[in-house]
Amino acid sequence: MTKREEKPIDPAALAEVRAALSRATGKRRLDLILDQPDPAAVVRALPADDLYLTIREVGLADAVELVQLASADQFRAFLDLAAWQGDHVAPRRALPWLRAARAGSTDSPRAAARWKAKLARLDVELVDLVLRDALRIHDLDADPDPHLQSDRFLRTPENRFIVEFDADGAEYMAVRGIVDDLYADDPFKATRLLASLRSELPSELEETALRWRTGRLSDLGYPSPEEALSWFAKPAARPAPPAGTPGRPAGFFLERLGRGSLLARAAARLAPEERAHLELELVTAANAVLVADAVDPGDLDEVRAAVEAARALVELGLEAVAGADEARAAEALATTAVKALFQRGFGRLLELRWRAERLLASGRAGTRATPLLDPPLGELLSALSARRPRYFPGLELPREAWGTLAAGAFEPRPFLASAEVARTAEALGLAEGLAALGEDLGLRPPAGAAGPLAPRLASLYLTALANERLGRAFAPVPIPAAELAAAARALAPLDDPRLARAGEAGQLLAALARARDEELAPLRDGAAVRPEHVAALLVAP
Repeated sequence: MTKREEKPIDPAALAEVRAALSRATGKRRLDLILDQPDPAAVVRALPADDLYLTIREVGLADAVELVQLASADQFRAFLDLAAWQGDHVAPRRALPWLRAARAGSTDSPRAAARWKAKLARLDVELVDLVLRDALRIHDLDADPDPHLQSDRFLRTPENRFIVEFDADGAEYMAVRGIVDDLYADDPFKATRLLASLRSELPSELEETALRWRTGRLSDLGYPSPEEALSWFAKPAARPAPPAGTPGRPAGFFLERLGRGSLLARAAARLAPEERAHLELELVTAANAVLVADAVDPGDLDEVRAAVEAARALVELGLEAVAGADEARAAEALATTAVKALFQRGFGRLLELRWRAERLLASGRAGTRATPLLDPPLGELLSALSARRPRYFPGLELPREAWGTLAAGAFEPRPFLASAEVARTAEALGLAEGLAALGEDLGLRPPAGAAGPLAPRLASLYLTALANERLGRAFAPVPIPAAELAAAARALAPLDDPRLARAGEAGQLLAALARARDEELAPLRDGAAVRPEHVAALLVAP
């Protein structure tokens, strides 16, 4: 390599580049790096995981130059993130990265040296597992005339093996290039490697490779699964010590704080060295969520969601400590471990989960799998009672839309703001009141009702009211199919003194019942409706 390539970038210039990169997205981020006077120096000064995420964001095919400019250690980190699924090597996922790193290596001595350094730095266990997956090795000493299944093969220079390639297209070119380069660099070592492919146990190789990978990811700020889960514990009685900062340079992807949030405003008040420490602690927080949720680093949407969730929990904890006071929040950031703030924020969600679990345990609101309350409240209870409480966005619909199918047609997601915590707490109060009212009215589902088609509270109420108006007791006993039209007409209007006297819970149940009752309008108008298509009432089979 030339001296120019080895010269580090000026810290002030690097800080400017980082700031610009944090504001850019997609290909603009790639252009910012490559437009620098010395892009290789910039690349080597940035965290490997930030570079990896940028390459995934841009697309590997368009970011080959970043892979080639990366140092050998950075490239090894790329494979640590790309070539694994959980705790197991996914060899075919490594091949596109190896192909990108090798591209152009025959065009110049500099490019060849970069690729050679990368290949030499890889764990031999990983190289072994990648080749083992893509090659069939025929030992000519044992079988001088082996049966070949493909026309893609080579006879090794020492004439000991025939190497058959179990890959085609670009994957074949990548594997063939690696084998050629291994022999060109050290024929004896390459022969020994091919011999080991026939004898060593893959499980032992993978176990060793995993240990190396785990140590390197720890240096980047990725905690062990046990440590990651400890972030989601209830707040400790005593202040937790700092979790420590990763041994990585300052970056631009995982540390981004965004704008306008209390966390961002408070961080802006910190001294430069305090802010730098905070940013690295926030990397560890984000990585704790990535590890705890087993997020694939190649899934950028999931990575962004995990980073956003981590920031939100830290901010929820910061708000618990400082309210909306930026000065107090800045002091808390300077004196409190990020992990302690994270746990304080998660503690606010645990309080919601405990309320939801108590309500479900009472038997008045159904179960997590079969909620009794109408959407979005039933779905809210299910989302909160998950191992890590989640927010149900259906709560944001106007109240008149509650009880409709649309109110339940949302996917739970992590909490992202204090307003969502407050909205959820308010909805929990409504759920508790509604469940108590349903209990008082005797609105329990029939025995054995379960699954997504199990009746909700509004349907039980409408059934009980229809029975009463047809001359029977007020009870959620299924209506005979022959009486469906009469039941629908009897429910107009829905005015019920019992609900009028029940305060806010009564008003809510009345609104939910009106939303469900709209389904019965065709029956009142004389339309023929199949009984099994009626969900607003329980119908006898």
